[in-house]
Amino acid sequence: MKKITLFVLCLLAIQSINAQTIAWSSDSEDYLNWGIYDNDQDGVNWGIYSGGGESFGFEGALFYSQSYDDVNEIALTPDNYLISPVFAISETAVTITFKMKAMAIAAGYPAEKFAVYVYDNDDDITPETLIYEEILEAGGTGSAKNITASIPASFAGKNVGLFIRHYDCTDQYELWIDDFEVSYSTTLSTDNNQLDIAGFYPNPVKDNVQIKTNERIDAISVTNQLGQRVMDIKKTGIINNTINLSGLAKGMYFLNIQVESKSQSIKITKE
Repeated sequence: MKKITLFVLCLLAIQSINAQTIAWSSDSEDYLNWGIYDNDQDGVNWGIYSGGGESFGFEGALFYSQSYDDVNEIALTPDNYLISPVFAISETAVTITFKMKAMAIAAGYPAEKFAVYVYDNDDDITPETLIYEEILEAGGTGSAKNITASIPASFAGKNVGLFIRHYDCTDQYELWIDDFEVSYSTTLSTDNNQLDIAGFYPNPVKDNVQIKTNERIDAISVTNQLGQRVMDIKKTGIINNTINLSGLAKGMYFLNIQVESKSQSIKITKE
């Protein structure tokens, strides 16, 4: 009996270690707390549908941005920013994860491009950090996509905000997004929505670092301790999941590793 009790307690402890704490979430019903910015100044910006997306996999309110005006039959080239409320991330956070749902509403015109950025609300100098970008390849009913991205651990202990940018596309139709969440764990996460990274070496690194994963890495972005993006590495620069960091100055960096709609951040030291 004591052995069974001990096993149960150990299992609960493991579950507790891997649990994610939600720092902030929104189902778009709190839209009055959000901000919008029409960067291309065309008079067409982010809007809110209070309902009606249920048949597409959405519930209740959702945000939308247009790349085609079907009322006036005009192609649009949007550059619209949707800005979240500011929220705090615990200083104990080790892995920080962002999630949302996205969809191109028109099956025949799916190529809506969007990106997600995170910024330190108390830092007026450091630019925002790109954590995710994509051009959707499918649209219409059944194409709603769950997006997962890693926020660099350098944002732990800070008051942060997010913005979603709809841009660099034209003559498609509408981008819909909803169900936002930022969560964190205080240990390395084993969430199935994140990459399965077995390790990386060497660390500290002088020139090359190899990332041990069974998945083929699509891209890596490198940020410094201030959250500044200092390097972008495309697939062509990643050989057998190995990258060259010889051009970086000495210091600590965060590598945001992306494979399709999954990502994970790791911390390395450059010597």
